[in-house]
Amino acid sequence: MKDSHSLRDIIEKDLIRIIKEMPPDELVIAYKSLSGIKVEDKGNIEAPGGVSKDIEDIKKEYSTHLRSQNKADLTIIDYLGAAGKLILYMEKNKMGDIDSYLSIVRSGNISNNTYVKILNCVRSFLHFLYGRQYIDRDLASFIKVPPKIKPIKEELSDLDIKKIRNYLLKRKERYRNENLRDEIIFSLGIDCGLRRQEFINLNWEDINFKENSINIKNSKGRKNRVVYFNSNLGKLMHSYRKSSGKYISALIRGAHGKRMTKCSLQNIISRIFKESKTYRKNLTLHSLRHTYAERLRRKGVDLPTISKLLGHSRLDTTDIYLHVNKDDFKMAIL
Repeated sequence: MKDSHSLRDIIEKDLIRIIKEMPPDELVIAYKSLSGIKVEDKGNIEAPGGVSKDIEDIKKEYSTHLRSQNKADLTIIDYLGAAGKLILYMEKNKMGDIDSYLSIVRSGNISNNTYVKILNCVRSFLHFLYGRQYIDRDLASFIKVPPKIKPIKEELSDLDIKKIRNYLLKRKERYRNENLRDEIIFSLGIDCGLRRQEFINLNWEDINFKENSINIKNSKGRKNRVVYFNSNLGKLMHSYRKSSGKYISALIRGAHGKRMTKCSLQNIISRIFKESKTYRKNLTLHSLRHTYAERLRRKGVDLPTISKLLGHSRLDTTDIYLHVNKDDFKMAIL
């Protein structure tokens, strides 16, 4: 026992001496190496074979990896943003202590569903790093993702729709064609089911007036689809195009003639809800899309057709958009 203590003392003294003699940068490398991290110095990660690789190169490689999985552009932006924040933490802290990082994220003023989204982004990046042998441990496997809380899905009633249309007919315009443009936005939502980014990306060249159809290109999941519009919306768009004199590029434009932004589009819809006296807490731009799906259901359109018109890959995703109320139960029985 005494010999073992003596040996331990000798080893500890040698280690202390070695540590004291090590330059600070080598000491950091040794510490991180012992912690299971292949980070050499700030801005670099050790690639397989011991070759140092710049963080920006890693992010570019990760971006290419996400694109190879056919992720949408906005999804890639979210994933790269989460990866960038994790990298900043990795540079300053011990990477193996992933729980501390997630604890910091959770302590922020974010909803449960936002936290779940961040967790999935972090897990994806950690899986990528482990798969490419940039880290020694599969840290993603230690992250448990809680279930999402299903938000209340609001839709517009027939009375709501009537109120909004009457409001847009009588509203005093702040600039030329404002009401006509906003009525087109509203109709594209409840009659065509466009997503937010689809509104923004929509060009005049995508409108086929002969077929009364809209070609939606490279949407969520990089999918294309065709939706159809009624004669009323067709007349509105004809009038808007004739009065605005713009036949190419963005259909939906702001006050200064430029392509609409996400924020501006949401502000327009929020103003419509509030000033038409239809505002409810959970009504958003996306509620127009829910209304579109529900109106199709009540017309007797089958679920697979609704799913295709919405651009969904899975029927269970479409099912989330549909609402069954007490009137539906009464009609099923009576």
